[in-house]
Parts: sequence; structure tokens; C-alpha cells
Amino acid sequence: MTLKQALISGCALALLSVEAKAQEQGAAAPQPEAPQPAATVAPAATPANMRKISGKVLDALTNDGLPLTRVIIKGTTKGVETELDGSFSLDIPKGPVTLLFSSQDHKDREVVVGANRDTVTVSLDATFVEEMVVVGRASELARKHLANSVASVNNEDLNRAPASTVDQALQGKVAGANIQSNSGAPGGGMQLRLRGVSTVNGSSAVLYVVDGVLISDVAIASGVYQLTESVRGSNPSATQDNQVNRIADLNPNDIESIEVLKGASAAAIYGSKASNGVVIITTKKGKAGAPRVDVTQRVGMYALSNTLGSRPFTSREDVVARYGESVAAQYWTGKTFNQEALLAGRRDISYETLASVSGTSGDTRYFASAQVRDDKGIIQNTGYQKQSFRLNLGQKLGSDLEVNASANLVHTLGNRGLTNNDNTNITYYMALASTPSFVDLNANSAGVFPANPFVSSKANPLQTAALMTNDEDVWRLLGSADAVWNAYKSETQSFKVLANLGVDRFQQQNKIFSPSTLAFELPLDGLPGTSLLGSSEVLNINTGVNLVHNYKPAGGAVNATTSAGFQYEQSGVDSLYVRSSGQIADQQNVSSGTQLSVRQNRQLVRDRGFYLQEEMLLLNEHLTLVGAVRGEQSSANGDPNQLFFFPKLATAYRFEPFHPAINEFKVRLAYGETGNRPTYGQNYRSLSSINNIEGLPAILGTGVAGSPDIRPERQREFELGLDTMLFNGNAVVELTLYQRNIYDLLLPRTIPGSTGFTTEYANGGEMFNRGVEAMLQVTPVRTTDWEWTSNTTFTLNRSQVTSLPEGDVPIPVFGTSLGEFRLQEGASATQIVGDVVENGKSVLKKIGDTEPAFRMGFTNTVKYRDFSLSFLLDWQQGSDVINLTRFLYDANKNSVDYVARGAQRQKDWLTNAAVYVEDASFLKLREVTFSYNLPQSLLAKAPVVKSARFNISGRNLLVFTNYSGLDPEVSNFGNHPIARNVDVAPFPPSRSFWTSLDVGF
Repeated sequence: MTLKQALISGCALALLSVEAKAQEQGAAAPQPEAPQPAATVAPAATPANMRKISGKVLDALTNDGLPLTRVIIKGTTKGVETELDGSFSLDIPKGPVTLLFSSQDHKDREVVVGANRDTVTVSLDATFVEEMVVVGRASELARKHLANSVASVNNEDLNRAPASTVDQALQGKVAGANIQSNSGAPGGGMQLRLRGVSTVNGSSAVLYVVDGVLISDVAIASGVYQLTESVRGSNPSATQDNQVNRIADLNPNDIESIEVLKGASAAAIYGSKASNGVVIITTKKGKAGAPRVDVTQRVGMYALSNTLGSRPFTSREDVVARYGESVAAQYWTGKTFNQEALLAGRRDISYETLASVSGTSGDTRYFASAQVRDDKGIIQNTGYQKQSFRLNLGQKLGSDLEVNASANLVHTLGNRGLTNNDNTNITYYMALASTPSFVDLNANSAGVFPANPFVSSKANPLQTAALMTNDEDVWRLLGSADAVWNAYKSETQSFKVLANLGVDRFQQQNKIFSPSTLAFELPLDGLPGTSLLGSSEVLNINTGVNLVHNYKPAGGAVNATTSAGFQYEQSGVDSLYVRSSGQIADQQNVSSGTQLSVRQNRQLVRDRGFYLQEEMLLLNEHLTLVGAVRGEQSSANGDPNQLFFFPKLATAYRFEPFHPAINEFKVRLAYGETGNRPTYGQNYRSLSSINNIEGLPAILGTGVAGSPDIRPERQREFELGLDTMLFNGNAVVELTLYQRNIYDLLLPRTIPGSTGFTTEYANGGEMFNRGVEAMLQVTPVRTTDWEWTSNTTFTLNRSQVTSLPEGDVPIPVFGTSLGEFRLQEGASATQIVGDVVENGKSVLKKIGDTEPAFRMGFTNTVKYRDFSLSFLLDWQQGSDVINLTRFLYDANKNSVDYVARGAQRQKDWLTNAAVYVEDASFLKLREVTFSYNLPQSLLAKAPVVKSARFNISGRNLLVFTNYSGLDPEVSNFGNHPIARNVDVAPFPPSRSFWTSLDVGF
């Protein structure tokens, strides 16, 4: 039995055991008295003027049955309450009848039942004003009282179409968020930016909090840069390995809701880890009622969605004109080959199996789930596999104490292939850029691939894909525990104590093997075969204690919640890389090589913090006032004992409805401060041990001095907003204006060489972001049979650098002749600059900007009885990409339009770097799903089945863009804060198609 099979079997057994135990306890334990349906004494036979109707009431978001929903015949007091599964049966008069449906926490609804209908299924929407949103470490407010902009995404919106990762599932659904993939590689690699650029040399990662656990989203390099030598020259950091940010490990189907704290006023309570925003993820918990089992089976396929093409050769004369007679004599056969389709044309079957069981048994609440996913990549030896098992438990210990525990075991295996920039010309598209279409790269009948004579390394991309492996194997355990003690409660006051502990532990192992049979192996270093082994261990721990006091005197004039707490947080990374060359007999063990090199990187940061927060609802809950301050110490600062404070203030006022169409109207104003702590090592003198002096090992300084005064970057933000609900909830509008000023930027500065160093990181420099966010949700059609819901998001952001004490700050890419990034006072923080010849002189000027003019998302769901169709359009207008893949094809005279335009581009480029900077505007059909809920009449034949739904879905099916590259969403430098939108030989994009069956028992 393989490890994967054992994990799948273990998950299945665990789910079955939990289900069996719950049913046994449910049968054996005395049950509390449950509310009974309203008594309706039915006559022995239905009177002649009456008829019987049956139906079911569902939650519109979860599609679960709603128990204890009141169903009343309009104009009478006659009615019933639904059963635990949401079903009901009622005698009604003949002819058309209007039924009234009402349920706690859901909107009332009227439904007209025609004279010829005897069944009805009704969906009720959750009440908008009752949605609770987290506003602190241990407190929450109803959305109607919020004084900040907080975006929420529920389970249905998140998982409408299958997605490999959580951030992929969020694309196009959050106003203020710019979420882009770095490449088309399976298994993730995404960038989430909230409200523009927030740092230059600090961390750009969003803080993710899952069930109270501050989890790691670190992107660890695979080490393939040691093979591609991509870190040579002006790019010494290992950010070109097409890394995966580890939020990809989470199972999107386990998530109940996501709250995105975009601004400093909302995120200040998280201090120096919140400058890039906070994403709070809540996973599913057991619900009251009988045990419920849900099983989903999906089958799908990935297919190449775009190609670059290459220079067409239609005759021998064309080949002679480009390459000469000798090449034509040796390689021209009259045939041409679609090299990209041969490389990335795989369409193997992918699948995903999901299973969950949830419910309550006595005072125990439980949710358990299992996931097995296998995505087949479009290139040979690429793909993504995930196995996940989650168990969430909640237990009441008497009336005043409740404990919760959660554990999530995840295993992922990503086969990443060989892409992105390299200085050895071995990655797929680096080699294809110079390979003419008339060369046959296929293996012969003996399975032997030819060397590629048109590449300096001799790399054959088809051979590389078939024989080389680049695997990233991750085992991860997320665990959390919390306890809530209701220490005191009276009619006007309550006091509770909350304690939590969270652990995030994972091990990432990267195995890269390049056998000696690869054509590029000997030309690369003269040694046959290369083996790379990277092993990284990451451990995050956070714990805290929170005190919460609520005071609500009779009359409702004031409702005050005071909370305070202390937190300890620790994060550590330990990475070890071993490179072995000259593998004896092509053995993969690194100990089998003739030359070995070792690198290790260790980091450990400890933070301590406390906070005090006050929330007040005044004037009969029309006025909201929120104030808080967090104090924090961190070992990453120059002085680890210095306290840094992060305050926030916010207020909102709900006006009385001043028009019949207006149900809610609220204005809000907020101010907050967050920080971005120094990166590990900026307070230490950096040393390098990969040196020697006269053949002896030596530790030498890198020239970078540690700064004893280094401190967090600071961010101050003002936010003004308007929220309104119209037409009984059929229209919801949210509008937010913001400006955030970022100062004390972490920037390098030059210091006198007499100190023994050349560079030091210090705080200095300022910039700001200002922008607009808007959300409009409307339900223009809502009838018995039809319902149409539409949601539109809008995001606009502009940045500007206002102060640079040390002058311009270059952010090198590949030189100003091709375009690079540079911070300049008065300019956008995301500008691209390059060399342009004007009046006979070369000048450095702005030639582009990666910041979009705006982004919009359009989500629509149309339902007709048991059918539904939903789709998501994601529109980016503006933003520029440095298209160096096109430059490579042009430089090799191999671009598809070289004769018509490519040769002229190469000529123009000599005097204008903007030639290879292109507009990245696009409109993508991100998601489309067609669903059919099997009718209750059919399910009644199998009483054990409570619900069943059939889905057909697609992701990234259509792309409309003028960008000439593979995909306008691209980043050769991964999650770099500034150096984004650089296209250098990426993994090609794909579209996916899925069919799935969801069954509830």
C-alpha cells in the first residue's frame, strides 16, 4: 500500500467512525425536547375545497434544509413549521394561494403557488444586517454596525467552480484586491495585493489567520536556480524559481467564510504584521440536527489555452535565407512541427473527491472532511496532488465553558517543470525561443531524443519535460485549540475569558533531478547528471489570552464591549540545500555525486504584544464608536525590547430610513496604523560562508552592515465609506475612499567603505496609496421560479513616492535597456523606466506602470427552479508587462511575426526600451458553472439521499486581450513587492473543464 493510498483509506475510516459514533450516541443518549411543529389537526380526508401541497425550504447560500421555518397561508393564521430537513406538508385551498415563509436570521418571503402545483421549493436569503464580522482579536460586530470596509466571501461564492487553491478561488470577488497568478504552473503561485504597494524591501505577504492560527504563507525557493543560474548578474535573490506560496495547501471546500481586512483601521489590531492586509478564514463547524454526510466527485481536464507560435517556414528557400544551405540540407524535410503543442498538449483526466460528515451529538459539535485531488499538468511530468483531512470539534462543558479544537493534516505534491528565466538556456521556452519550427525534437523509435543544435546548451524541451523532475513535496499540520469561559453574566453585563493556541508546522522537500542523458547536462558544467535536494522546516506558534466585557443596560441606550489581551507569536524557517553534480550511474542520491555544495538558511522571529479595544453602540445602536491600541515588541527590530504602538479609531452612523426604498443607510470614517517589521537579518551584520582564501574555507562579510536602529515600516490610513441597502435587500451598495501614507520605508543606503561595509538597511522614505473601492449587489428578478443575482466590484488605486532621503532607489530587473523599476520622488511606486534616445541622447524615462487603471469583477447567478447558471468575468484595464519572452524570440529571429514586425522591433529597441513593454489589459471568463438540483420526487425513491446536484464547470475558459505573450498575468520574480509583470519564459496557461456530482445523505 502506498502512502497516498494509506492516507485516503485512513481518511475514509475516520469519517465513517465519526459518523457511526455520532449515530450511536444519538440513538442511546436521551434527547432534549425539540420544538414541535405547530399543531395542525388534519381531517381524516382532505375536504373537497382543499388540496395538499408539500415542499422544502432551503438556505440560499448552503442549499441546506431550514428547520423550524414558519409556512403560513397569507390572510390566515393557518400554517406549519418545517421539519429538521426543511420539508413540510400543508392543506391549502384550491386555486392560486400565497404562502408566507419566515425563519430566524433569514429574510421573509412570499411565494405564489399556482392552482396546478402540488410541490414547491423555496430558498431564503440570510438577513443582511445579522451577518457578524470579526473586528478584533476576540470580538465581532453585526455588519450593519461596521465602521470599516471588510469584504466577506462565503462558502458558496468561494467554491462555485473548482479551484486548486484558496487565492485562485478568490480572484475577481473582492473589491480592493489585485490577485494574479505568477504563471500557469499547476499547484499555485499567486500574488494577493490589497490597496496597492505597501513596501519595497519588506514582506509583501498578506497575513492569513485560520481559526485563530497565524499561518505561514511563505514562498520558499525550490533551489532550481542552482541549475538555471538565474541569480547571476543583477538578480541575486532566488525569487525566479516559480515558487508556491503555501496558502495553496488549504482545502477551499473546508472554508465556511473569508473576511478580508483591507485597511489599517481594520487590521491595526495585528500590529506589525498587518500592513499588507489580513485575511481571516473560518472553517466549517458542525450544525445542529441529525448527522449529515456530503460527498462530491469531480472529474475534469486541463488544456493549453494559448501559444506564442514561431516563425513560419513554408519553403526550403526560407530556411536557406535564415540559416544557410547547410542547415537546410540537414534539417528541412518540408514538414513543420507545433513545438508548443508537443510540449504542453497533454489532456489527461484529473479528479477530486471530497467527503465530509458534520452534526451534533449532545453537547459535542463535529465536522470532519477528507479531500483527494489529482490535477494533471499540461506538460509531461507536471501536475499537482493534494490529500487533506480535517477534524473540527466543539464541546460544551456545562453552561459556562466551551472548548474547541481543530486539526488539519495536508499532503501536497507539486510537479513544477522547468520554466522562467535562466542563464543556461535550458528552461522550456528559453530553448523554444531559438528553435525553428522545422526541427523534429520528438524521440525516435528507440525512445532517444535528439540534441537541439539551435540552443547553446543543446537543450531539447521535449526531452527535458520527459526526463527531468522538479518535485515539491509538503507535509503540513495545522492545529488550534481555544476555550471560552463565561465567567459572569447578568441582565446588563457579561464577562468572558478566551484563550487560544495555534500551531502551523510543515516540511517542504524539493527534489530536482537532471539525468546525464539530458542533452544539456555535459555542456552545462562538464559533469554528467545533477541532483538537488532542498529541505525546509517551518514552525509558527501563536498563543494568547483575551478578556471581553460587555455592558448593555436596559433601554438600549448604550452597548459597550471592552476587550484586552496578550499574544506571543513565533515564526521560524530552516532551509537546507544540497547540490550534487556528476551523478555516478545516474543515481539520484546527492551522496552519489562527485561534486557537492551545501547551503543553509535559518530564521527565527519572536513577537510579543498586547492590545486594548473598546466598541460602543450608542443612540439606540445608530452610532458606532471603535477605538483600540496595540503595543508590540519583536526580535526583528534593532532593539527587540522597544515597544511600538499601533492605534485605530473608527465611527459609523446609521441614519433612519428617509425613503421607502431605503432600508439601511450608513456613513463611516476610520483611521488606523499598522506596520511591517524588518525582514530577518536586517539588524545583523551579514556573513557568507561560501568562500575560500587560498583554498581554505572562510567566512567573509557580504558588505551589508546590520542596523541597530532598524524599526518597522509605518502605515497611516484614513478611510471614508458609505453602505446602503435598498428595496428590501434586493440592492446593496458599498463605497469606500481611502488614503494610506507609508513612511519609515526599509531602504538600502550607501555607507563609507572605511566602516568595512558598503550598504546598510535603514528607515527612510515615504509614499502613499489612494483609491476607490465599490461593490454593488442587486437581485433584479425574484419570482417563484426565477431568481437573478448580480454582484459587481470595482477597484482603483494610485501610488506616489513622496520622499527618498538617499535619492532614487533602483530595483534591478535586466537593465534599463529592457526596462526596470525605480523609485523616484513624485513618481508612481510601480513605474517602469527605461532608456530612450531623444535628440541624439539616451535618457532614462518612464515607459510603463504595473498598476492597473482599474479592476472590475462581474458575478451573475441565474436560477430557474432546479437549474442555475453562474459566471464570473474579471476585467483588468491598464497595467504594463515587460515582455522579455517576445524579446527572446525576436532576438533569435524566430517570432511568429518576425518578418512583418519583429525585425523592426529589434531595430527600434536599440533606441527605445519601451518597445517590449506592453499593455496587459484583459477580460477573463474566470468561472462558469451550470447546476441542476435533482428534484425531491426523484430523491424520495432513495430516502437515505437528502440532496443531489449535478454541475458542469469551467475556469479561465475565455481570455480577451491584446497582449502578445502567453498570459498578461505573469511574474518572473514571484511575490516581489515591486518587480512584478516581468514575462520571461513562464509556464504556459491552461483552461480547465469539470463535471461533478454532489450528494448529501
